[in-house]
Amino acid sequence: MSGRIATTVLGNRTVRGVLLLTVLIVVLAPVLVIGATITAFSQSEAQACDTIGEAQAPAGREVAKDGLFAKPLRLRTGEWYEVGATEYGGPSDPSSGSYGSIPDPSESYLPAHPNTFAELSILSTNPANHGAFTFADANALDNLPYMTGLRVAHEGHQEVLYKRDIGYGQGPEQTIGNGEPYRLDVWWQVAQTLGVSKSAVQIQLAPTGGTAATLGEPVTSEETANGEECSGGTSGGSIPLPLVPGTRTQILPNGLAAAGREAPAAVKAMVAAGNRLYGTTYLYGGGHGTSLDELQPAYDCSSAVSYVLHAGGVFGESAWDSTELESYGLPGPGQYVSIYANASHAFMYVGGLRLDTVESP
Repeated sequence: MSGRIATTVLGNRTVRGVLLLTVLIVVLAPVLVIGATITAFSQSEAQACDTIGEAQAPAGREVAKDGLFAKPLRLRTGEWYEVGATEYGGPSDPSSGSYGSIPDPSESYLPAHPNTFAELSILSTNPANHGAFTFADANALDNLPYMTGLRVAHEGHQEVLYKRDIGYGQGPEQTIGNGEPYRLDVWWQVAQTLGVSKSAVQIQLAPTGGTAATLGEPVTSEETANGEECSGGTSGGSIPLPLVPGTRTQILPNGLAAAGREAPAAVKAMVAAGNRLYGTTYLYGGGHGTSLDELQPAYDCSSAVSYVLHAGGVFGESAWDSTELESYGLPGPGQYVSIYANASHAFMYVGGLRLDTVESP
């Protein structure tokens, strides 16, 4: 393939791989793999994704189901929320170490990037007590992508912080005065500036460079200021699906993909599924042998493609391998969806945006 600007996220192989979104800017070179096209979409399909989503108010102790002690908080552009924040790292907390969980090594050394927050978990128990703590477990702010920017205000001070880390948090018995759980940890250097220890703070989504800045033409925050979004289906998570004019899928500054408002419902559901995969772990064989109805902690290339197709209602409940995907669909590029597969790899384009996987060395 040639002439493509890609987002590259590096990581320690022993820690994690990541799923990447990249943008196609020229025609694919014809030497790669077999293309498959999905042509069954129409605007007359059930419009599962055409409603404007409402932000969830801070939930406190309202909901305790599926292992949650409170609801994830889905942030919307331009709105402020009062949540709990804690301090971590530094001389008083040496067990936290100096490295965040973000896979990009240029961003992971937190003393060099003190403007950092960690999204916490609102699970009722700490998964790390029984195994690895994953990106998906840090769900207090609905699994924000790495390098999402937050404005954090406290005691007359305000800083823009970026998500470079994840953590379990303080547990279900500790909340701020209004019953809200602690949703973010603030790195100790900037926590001292803000006066944060175990505090109620005000937070708001802020424009960030994120990974989208390397793609050349990310959608600006002004273009999505109205906050139009839809739930994108129900499989495996509630990450909102932003909508942009037209039919093409676009990258937002926070790293999420935005579906074209005029795209078919099935395409919107696929874009939403890709957002749920963003930042999950790469594992060869991951996502196979399980139902595609449920989000798994790890995927490989073919199971990721299968998961996205299934979310669009055009695939069965079990993942195929890349060889099987060679024969899926019709030959040639599709109007909205194209799949590229051979015996060793598979990836896809949805509305012009590439979904691919990588295991970083």
